Amino acid sequence: MLKKSQAEFVQWMPFVLDALREFGGSATPREVYECVGRIASVPDEKRFAKLGSGSLRFPNQVAWARQYLVWEGLLSSPKHGIWMLTPAGSKTKLSHEDAERIFKKWVAIHTQRRLQGNGETKTCSEIGEETQSTVGYAEEVLSQLQALTPAAFERFCADLLKHLGLERVEVTGGRGDNGIDGEGYLPIGPLVTAKVSFQCKRYSGSVSPSEVQSFQGAIGDSEKGIFFTTGYFTDSAKNRARKPGCKPVELVDGEKLVEILEKYEFGLTPTKTYQVDYGLLGNYEKEKKKG
Repeated sequence: MLKKSQAEFVQWMPFVLDALREFGGSATPREVYECVGRIASVPDEKRFAKLGSGSLRFPNQVAWARQYLVWEGLLSSPKHGIWMLTPAGSKTKLSHEDAERIFKKWVAIHTQRRLQGNGETKTCSEIGEETQSTVGYAEEVLSQLQALTPAAFERFCADLLKHLGLERVEVTGGRGDNGIDGEGYLPIGPLVTAKVSFQCKRYSGSVSPSEVQSFQGAIGDSEKGIFFTTGYFTDSAKNRARKPGCKPVELVDGEKLVEILEKYEFGLTPTKTYQVDYGLLGNYEKEKKKG
């Protein structure tokens, strides 16, 4: 019998393969998380539940499922930020029993490797999902943003848009803003610009479809809207943003916001660190410990 804490992520392994097939064989982690949540009918309270560290539990589990599929040779990561099916993975349909077999197989392999390394080698199989390698700064930066006043968060989003290339950005939030927190103009080539309106919500929970609908109705003569939140959007809110006949709205939730801050180094400063290469060091004979 597998312990729940060890086996809980196993249930997502078949869905990861199915999700990647739906995307034609490759996708970003975010796309996989969302697709698995949809095709597995995972309720919002489970998809957006948090671990003790503050990170989301569901993406954490899907990432673990992905790691075992990589070890099994069903997935590969040829480029950072892309998950891809291998030829074997594209042809493999997993049952839950198959997934448990893969899990047990690689736990046994890593246990044997650890024993051969005199117990000094740490492996993913022995680390609980609470301590998966996650970026702790993501939770910290969102915490800092949620602590801002509404007006300060609006200025932050406006400055981010300026950093990304929007021109004539103006914050219009406050009383009488008619549902728009700011506007700007995005250059499209040397001659054309597109007007963009944006909305900012410092939430830790969800943004409802009614809020997205209200924003769409307030966009007016802008070609596009951008809705920022430090929380997340429900599936119905996402569907509302894509509703035909309505002004298109780009949804930027907390996770995507952190990705943007990281990629464009706005509010996040890159640092360099090192990890021990246990695979290389394991090739050398270790001195026996003396009692």
